[in-house]
Amino acid sequence: MTNPDFISFRPPAHGRSGTGDAEQLEAHISALRTVDYRCGGGMCREAVMVRIHWGHELLGMATAGPVPDRLLSAVADLHNLAGWTCFDSGNVGAADHHFDIALQLAKQGNNDELAANIHYRKGRLRLHHGSPDAALTHFQLGQLAAHKSGSRLAASILHANQAWAYAKKGAAEPALGLLARAADDFGHADVSQPPDWARFFTETELSALVGTVHTELACTVDKQHSRVAIPALTEAIKGYGPDMARSRSFCLIMLATDHMLAGDVEQGVAVGIQAVSAAETLKSVRVKDRIRPLERQTDKHRDNADAHALSDCITTFITSPTHT
Repeated sequence: MTNPDFISFRPPAHGRSGTGDAEQLEAHISALRTVDYRCGGGMCREAVMVRIHWGHELLGMATAGPVPDRLLSAVADLHNLAGWTCFDSGNVGAADHHFDIALQLAKQGNNDELAANIHYRKGRLRLHHGSPDAALTHFQLGQLAAHKSGSRLAASILHANQAWAYAKKGAAEPALGLLARAADDFGHADVSQPPDWARFFTETELSALVGTVHTELACTVDKQHSRVAIPALTEAIKGYGPDMARSRSFCLIMLATDHMLAGDVEQGVAVGIQAVSAAETLKSVRVKDRIRPLERQTDKHRDNADAHALSDCITTFITSPTHT
């Protein structure tokens, strides 16, 4: 975030905003989203908020005539990112506020693919906070928008996350069926030039979601699901680079949890140490919430000295202040 050009971005002084302004705003959104993936929403949330003000100035400059759909979509995606960084920082009310504005602007800009992504993110917020039925409502609304847009990539994202919600509910059959649909959609998707808001969804991310769904099913239905989760998460962890540090951290947490569920305490502790170490590098409240299942599983093995020590480390991490 020290690039002078990045910091010195200002809205244009002329009376109309054009394609070049939308392109510049898109470039900044992409750069900020990269910081979010790598470091957590707390690292870039304030920078996103500043650019929201500038984005609306651009919209105001375009009021003399029709506002370009591309500019409306860019500002919509800026609010989409703002909602995500607020979610990652633990501010649910602000996240919903930005997602709602994002939806309005995406609809004004006739961007159904972006609307699908915003519903996906609204659903993820609810899923994280223990409301899988409310999450499913948004995922299904997103699925309708994805179908309308014709994007198989968007459809894959929504199907995979519906699978996650059903797994949270302990409903294995629909969860696994939706995972299969997600894989089929991804196999038919054009992933050569995805929109910025969907660039995270790669084969690695799909593998991570397979692991996520089976981890949830291992917790809610049958521990045997860990046998599927472990290789899927291992593959995802190998596939994530430093640019996706938060996603890799989530996968490490789940992998350690699965090893504990499978009774491999030694391996669970080894991966758990990696998970805590990775989590400590992120400015994300979510990672503290996501590590709690590992804490619960580790606590079941406190008679093991290494597991006891890991449990204490996790507790210290969860209770430490998060500067977001």
